[in-house]
Amino acid sequence: MRTGVSPRAVAGFVVVALLALVVLGARVVLARTAARPQPLAPATSTVKLAASGTPLASTSAPASGATVASVVLVHVVGQVRHPGVVRLAAGARVQDAVKAAGGATGRADLAAVNLARPVVDGEQVVVPRPGEAPPPGTSAVVPTASSRPGSPTGAGASGPLDLNAATPEQLDALPGIGPVLAGRIVDFRSQHGRFASVDELGDVSGIGDAVLERLRPLVRV
Repeated sequence: MRTGVSPRAVAGFVVVALLALVVLGARVVLARTAARPQPLAPATSTVKLAASGTPLASTSAPASGATVASVVLVHVVGQVRHPGVVRLAAGARVQDAVKAAGGATGRADLAAVNLARPVVDGEQVVVPRPGEAPPPGTSAVVPTASSRPGSPTGAGASGPLDLNAATPEQLDALPGIGPVLAGRIVDFRSQHGRFASVDELGDVSGIGDAVLERLRPLVRV
């Protein structure tokens, strides 16, 4: 009687062991594959369509940027308390420039300055003393009739301006007059007749001694 294991039995055992190893290995591989994170599919965005098939406009309003207020720089010199460059809001007047420079001094001749004129960026405003001629290139002082184009009868062009023949436009061109006083001079002339002397300008409402003295060399009767 044989007690050893036959070769056929050994071969069968080996085959069974190999199959077991193959099955075990396959399970390990499947387990590792299942444990790996799968990449997410890219999200698809949908756009709402109007009834016509066109995309709907966004209802959120775009944020508007802050508006920077524009400013102008003006050089104020002459009879002011703090001459120098002042910063003003766009649309400011000459009177704002004078005020920003500390205001006029007691020796300022404000009748020679058009305080109501709007200033422009980069200009120079000169506040003179009585009888002081402004330097060329400045624009704060009201120009005389001779310095305005189209004023043929202004002082210095063909002599002093004739008060009894001057038009409102010619009177407006005189220093310290302006359109309001020019109208008053014409009304005074219409109501009282011809001017007999330059001194009668002092009877016109709004013309003081300082303005009258400034006008003497520029007008005649």
